[in-house]
Amino acid sequence: MKKNGVKSAIIVIVCAALCLGYYYYLTQRDSGKETGLSEVEMIISKDLEKSYPKTAREVVKFYNRILECYYSEDYTQEQLEKMTEQARILMDEELKEINPQDLYLEAVKADISSYKDDKKMISNVTVEGSKEVEYKTKNGRDCAYVDVSYFLKSNNKNEKSGRVSQTYILRKDEDSNWRILGFYQE
Repeated sequence: MKKNGVKSAIIVIVCAALCLGYYYYLTQRDSGKETGLSEVEMIISKDLEKSYPKTAREVVKFYNRILECYYSEDYTQEQLEKMTEQARILMDEELKEINPQDLYLEAVKADISSYKDDKKMISNVTVEGSKEVEYKTKNGRDCAYVDVSYFLKSNNKNEKSGRVSQTYILRKDEDSNWRILGFYQE
């Protein structure tokens, strides 16, 4: 009887170890560390035509990954241009008209420069949960409102660290993809 108990315990331990090993493999297989890609490279290489984010919240999360790279990653001029192109893909046509690629790129560069001059950095970004996203219909079009909190850290003695809240307004396009229409700070 004791031999069967010991064998059962060994089998349970081996199965548990295999499950944990498989879980680790699944959680690490798509990370940039395993592929050798930086966050900037992962953003640039994402094919938004084939795998566009499914929800308004996912669109905002991907856009904020781009923002975090703007302000805290190292990249080349070419990579910055590609990141701004990716950001514009997430935008509604109305917002793109207001922000042509060349003007948007210059605005991003100016904002990045301002952050560096002020010695600011985004230390954390929190996108509200999917249950808190507000959905409305405006002029017959589906819209979503997604709140984001940015925690800014400043290394400048004259600037305080703090939190900034922003609401993104998204609208569904003709393909039922959520696109960023605009945003406002609270």
